[in-house]
Amino acid sequence: MLWRSFVTASKQIRMSYFNYNYALMRKMPKSFEKEAIRMDETQEVDFVKARQQLDNYKDALTKLGLEVIDLDADEEYPDCIFVEDPAIVIGKKALVTRLGHVNRRGETGPIKEVLQNKLQLDITEMKDEYATVDGGDVLFTGKEILVGLSARTNEKGVKTIAETFPEFPVSGIPVHPTVLHLKSIATMLGDGVMAVGGSSAAKEMFQAVKNKSKFNYKYVELERDPSANVLYINGKVVHKTQPELGDNDYKKLLSNISGDRIEVCMDEMYKVDGCLSCCSILINS
Repeated sequence: MLWRSFVTASKQIRMSYFNYNYALMRKMPKSFEKEAIRMDETQEVDFVKARQQLDNYKDALTKLGLEVIDLDADEEYPDCIFVEDPAIVIGKKALVTRLGHVNRRGETGPIKEVLQNKLQLDITEMKDEYATVDGGDVLFTGKEILVGLSARTNEKGVKTIAETFPEFPVSGIPVHPTVLHLKSIATMLGDGVMAVGGSSAAKEMFQAVKNKSKFNYKYVELERDPSANVLYINGKVVHKTQPELGDNDYKKLLSNISGDRIEVCMDEMYKVDGCLSCCSILINS
């Protein structure tokens, strides 16, 4: 009986980290269309369509009961809509990061101001000039923190995360050179359930996740890497539309989602390496 009570209490504490009441977003600057940083520069962005997709994304978060704080766009920073990267928020703590791409480091100011002054979070700023972290590399499972070691996040950055959140185990996961961030191929789909991509690069990273994780998870392996980027919010899941996922991944996701779900099209964001997770910071303040 005592053990069952302990397990139930542990689950409730773990789940509370995914019960959000705020989402921080940022409006899309016109410069996003031509100047947003991307690994594949051959695809042109439809600005009107991209902005509508971001609005639809905001509507989805609102339907889930979140109060969306929507910061103004900044034309000087084309990638500023990807607010996940400048800060990591877990519970009442926030780490304001030193972004891996030097041209994005000016994005942090307005985000820090909201997290500190409006939401009253306990703020830590990265001081080591050699440490870098993009929030897209940081996967919090409710039990531990998995951090992608990528072109944007280094070992000193992982150390900073461990120092900021000492209550959780922190492990570095090598990110394949063809992949931007850890969360490009893996996110939480539910309590103890992780969605992972199916490319050879994703499988290599997925093996490192299994080897380095301190806890056991159920893994839902999908065919396409973009299919594995979802949002788990208040027991519900936000995922991409069937045309983006493909029939097989769509069916597999639906069969592994136990609660309600919302579909949001994000294909314009993917032209500049954007994911569902990177367009908001989810906060349970």
